[in-house]
Amino acid sequence: MPLPEQPAAADRSVRDAVRRRERGLRRVGATTRWVAAAAVAGTAVLGAGYAHALPGIPVPAGSARHGSGTSTGTSGGLQPAGQAPAPTSQAPQTQSGAS
Repeated sequence: MPLPEQPAAADRSVRDAVRRRERGLRRVGATTRWVAAAAVAGTAVLGAGYAHALPGIPVPAGSARHGSGTSTGTSGGLQPAGQAPAPTSQAPQTQSGAS
């Protein structure tokens, strides 16, 4: 016949295990949120850095622009071609990279 104290000890160990599990899940969740926030912030910083470093990309209105402060009137974006490409009689040449 089991002693009456054994079920209480088992319940206590189960409660402790559940408490440890819940604490671990909270820590994992908090760590995941911090990593996600750091990734978003890092992406924004890199995007802003590359946007300022790449030439020929127009700066959105209202943002700070480095330089003399004068504008040449061009957006620096893509320009249409002066004339359409002329047709050719040569066959197209491709290389797939497979041997």
